[in-house]
Amino acid sequence: MDNDKKQEKIKALLEQVEQSEISSIKSVVSEIVRVINDPRSNAMDLKEVIEIDPPLTARVLKAANSAYYAPPKRIDDIRHAILWIGSDALKELALSQKVCQVFEKSVSFDGYSRTGLWTHSLAAALFAKALYRREFAEAGENAYAAGLLHDIGVVIEDQFLQDAFRVIIRKAKKENKELTEIEVAILGYSHADIGGALSEYWNFPEELVAAIRHHHDPAGADELFSRMASTLYLADYVCTQKGFGYIGGRTVYDKDLYLTGLKQLNIRPQAIKLIAEELEQEMRKMQDRGVVFA
Repeated sequence: MDNDKKQEKIKALLEQVEQSEISSIKSVVSEIVRVINDPRSNAMDLKEVIEIDPPLTARVLKAANSAYYAPPKRIDDIRHAILWIGSDALKELALSQKVCQVFEKSVSFDGYSRTGLWTHSLAAALFAKALYRREFAEAGENAYAAGLLHDIGVVIEDQFLQDAFRVIIRKAKKENKELTEIEVAILGYSHADIGGALSEYWNFPEELVAAIRHHHDPAGADELFSRMASTLYLADYVCTQKGFGYIGGRTVYDKDLYLTGLKQLNIRPQAIKLIAEELEQEMRKMQDRGVVFA
C-alpha cells in the first residue's frame, strides 16, 4: 500500500474515533499532557483540569483515599489530594484514571483482553518513568504518558476493525510473529501508525507523537526523539517478559532490537533487571489504587 492510501485509511479511521467514546478523553488528557510539558504550570492548573471533569474528580479522590496513599483523614477535594500526595503524583494518577476509561469495556478472545492491554500499558508507563529517573536523572512524566498511550492504536483496531483485529491476533499467535508485521500485511498499517496519527491530531508534543508512532521501530524516529521511542521498546519487551503482555503473555518482540536499544541508551542489563524487579513490586501495590486489572 502506498503512503497516500495508507494515510487516507488512517484518516478515515480517526474520523470514526472522533464520534466514539475514545474521543471523550481527548480534552482532559490533552490538558494534563499540556500541564506536564509547561514549566510555568502549577498545582492549581492541575486542579482546574481535574475539576472540570466530575467523574474524573470522583475517581481521583477514590484512589487518593485508598490504602496505597493511606491519608490520615478522608481527602474530599482535589486541593487536599495535591497537598497529601503531591502534584507530580497527582498528574500521573489523574492521567491514569482518565486513560483507563477507554480500556474498561470487557472484550476478550484468544488470550487477548482490553483490561490485559491496560495492565500492559500501565506497566510500560511505570517502567519508562523509572528508567528515565534512574538512568537519565529526569522526572519521566512524558515517558509515563507515552507508556500509558503507546498502544491506544490497538484499542482503536479492537473497536473499529473488529473482524480484521481478531484475524490479526490469531495469526500473530499462530505464526509467532510481531503484531505489527501481521497488521501491516492485513491492514497496510500498524497500531503504532494509528496511535501516532491520533496523538498528533490531539496536539501532543512532538516527542510523544514520535515515541508512540515509532515504539516498534525506534530507528525510524527523529534523532531528537529516539531516546523515548527506544525506551518504549525496552518497556514493551521487559513488561512482556515479566508477564505483563496482552495477548496471553505471548506478544513477540525482536531481541536484537532490544539489545540495540540497550546499547544506544548506554544502559546495562543489570540496571534493567533492577527496574524490572521494582516494576513487579509496584504493579502489586497498584492494585490498591483501584486501577483496572485483567
